[in-house]
Amino acid sequence: MIIPDAQQLKLLAPSEMRLIHAGALRLLSQVGVKVSHEGIAEKLVSRGAQQKGNRIFINKNMVDSALAETAKTIQFDAPDPAYGFTLNTSENQVKFGTGGQALYIVHPDGNGWSKRPAVSDDLKKILSLCDQLKNVDFVTRPVECDVPEDQMDVEKAKIFREYCSKPMNVANLVKVEYLDKVLEIIGNPAHVSFVISLVSSPLVLDTAAGEKFVALLEKDLPVAISCCPQGGSTAPFSEVGELLQLHAELMFGFVLANVIRPGAKVLYRGIPITSNLYTDGSPRWCQPDCIRRVAIAAQLCRFYNLPCCGTAGVSDEAEPSAQGLSEKVLSWTYEMASGAQYINSALGMLEQVMSVSYYQYVIDDIALGIVKDNFKADQSGEISKIAKTATLEALSHFGVAADEKVEAEIDARIRHIENALEPYDEEYIDKQLAVIEKAVNQSGGSTVFMKSARKGLREGYIYRGNRIDAPLNLTAVNKRLENIDGLTKF
Repeated sequence: MIIPDAQQLKLLAPSEMRLIHAGALRLLSQVGVKVSHEGIAEKLVSRGAQQKGNRIFINKNMVDSALAETAKTIQFDAPDPAYGFTLNTSENQVKFGTGGQALYIVHPDGNGWSKRPAVSDDLKKILSLCDQLKNVDFVTRPVECDVPEDQMDVEKAKIFREYCSKPMNVANLVKVEYLDKVLEIIGNPAHVSFVISLVSSPLVLDTAAGEKFVALLEKDLPVAISCCPQGGSTAPFSEVGELLQLHAELMFGFVLANVIRPGAKVLYRGIPITSNLYTDGSPRWCQPDCIRRVAIAAQLCRFYNLPCCGTAGVSDEAEPSAQGLSEKVLSWTYEMASGAQYINSALGMLEQVMSVSYYQYVIDDIALGIVKDNFKADQSGEISKIAKTATLEALSHFGVAADEKVEAEIDARIRHIENALEPYDEEYIDKQLAVIEKAVNQSGGSTVFMKSARKGLREGYIYRGNRIDAPLNLTAVNKRLENIDGLTKF
């Protein structure tokens, strides 16, 4: 669907985004990226980068060239031509897909829910299910196969070829030497794309990922460059600081991509989430603070006219719930409104990125339809109104009454998403750059980030609201699953 300009939410002003970009350029030129892969380092130096030891320093001209050269149109074809689509940076078109590489399947167990390890048969059934869900536009590999690691790439390619009619994103390669075999099995390389987590935060090229990245781009395949720092552990707890580091790491990826292949088909996938420093430091994927940061990353990507791979709907809940449903609706809404185009991990996911559920795929397909309907019905551009209405409608659809407490909680989450808690100015950016540089130059970088997080904890960077606890009525979901071809048992 197309999101009109009037519904494009501007969480940051253009001047603030320029400050983030300028700060990221300072990180690349003054702090640099650790690159241990000699071949990749040589490629970067040949195009103007400076090298000191194992750190590569990228100058502004290299970034400017990458921004100009990167493909602005990417075609995603499919085995069924009716499902193919084109991503164009000049349009506010948004498409949704699954995600994961999850390890577990969450399923009903008596009056509750249980989880079991995912197996190859689950991949077949989930692909069959997603082929029949209206709001799944593309499919990113949802679960792993239960085969030895050295057979994983080939096995998943065989299953995708047989069971998927939509554009295929097979996520990452396990072994780069199997790429040719994977493409041979798929049959048409235009049907497939990939995701690569290229940089380990803070500012370290992953050597194995780098080799895969080179191989994929040399074959002119679309690749989403994924960067997922955790504020408070692998990046500053500060929103401003985390965005500076994230943008620098992704700009490095775009520079490398266009050194390998000018005009590379790469997408900007920024996932700046927070660590729960009140408990065990676990990642928070779908809380208001993270929804805000991920939405800003999408806005920053679109401001610099780059193809945007968004991320939304990765619930922190371990099972289908009213709390998880409300998280997902707000996440989808703000990611759509911030300009994300190719939204990954949007359906089926639970327990952060660990689990998926057949039930959750259907719940999400229904709820995502409700969100889309609200965007179409309300052209006012008041995203807070769309977000609240869609959340209440989705909860109501599954039997959750919207009382005063529920409405108040949704309002509080929306306020946290839409309102900045930190200044976006040069002085504050200087402070955050100093924190990142200190973490990079010390072996215990996470300790630096954790120590600097205390101020943010006091000032409420982590949202701590109330849960929305109520049982979901899944009668309609059960009926839909019973009527879907290929799901005799789930």
